[in-house]
Amino acid sequence: MNVQVLDRILEQLNGIIDTADFKANEDKTEFKNEKLAFKISHNEEKKLLILDVASVDENGEVGEYQNASSWLFENEEDLRDADSAGMDFFDTLKGKVGLKNTRINRNGEIAMPSKEKSGSSYNIEAFCAKILAIYPQLKEVYKSHITTYGTFLYVDFFKTQVVPYIEALLNENNKKSLKKVFSVLDDLYVNGDRTVQNVVVGVVLCGAVKDNKERYDVAMEALADYQYLKIAFFNIINRYKSDKAFRATLD
Repeated sequence: MNVQVLDRILEQLNGIIDTADFKANEDKTEFKNEKLAFKISHNEEKKLLILDVASVDENGEVGEYQNASSWLFENEEDLRDADSAGMDFFDTLKGKVGLKNTRINRNGEIAMPSKEKSGSSYNIEAFCAKILAIYPQLKEVYKSHITTYGTFLYVDFFKTQVVPYIEALLNENNKKSLKKVFSVLDDLYVNGDRTVQNVVVGVVLCGAVKDNKERYDVAMEALADYQYLKIAFFNIINRYKSDKAFRATLD
């Protein structure tokens, strides 16, 4: 299993890995928390991507692995099939860890994320809340996302739902609109936790620009007053150009 395939599977599993506090081994093929372990492998002979799970005892010892799910994977370069396998594995693990939908309000509806900081920093929930305030048309999309996955798969949500709006914003090159959005992104980057910072530059901005020179020039001009974010953006674009695995996560 190549690195790009594994990264695409793990991208789908990020939400449950964070929520259930799974820790990865060195090559990110095996994860465990206090009660459960899982590993991902590729059976080349049978052309299958495989998810195996095992219980973890009180001493942290992993028991015998058993197959929990498998996904037909005939083309080893097909990243879309890797995405599909990741979503299937997510559903399987969600049942194993007893993951349910996020907060429900008094009306029995999915609660919207809070804008409040977690301690001194913005977390990914506050980041999402601020983006939904800019693009309120995404609120129902957010609810549908939570209903579908049972948790917030933030990389998938920002990549598929928010990046197109940032692309359009850069294409339009409206100075006033750019300032409004980029000032929020700068605040989130400067005052966000590490996850928020990575998503701001690595998913939202880099995902909107990629190899597009016109959008890159517009973004650099709009970031003129936001030096920390500008430097981070410049560096991430250079990484995007040279790192195939990173490029694959944004495709």
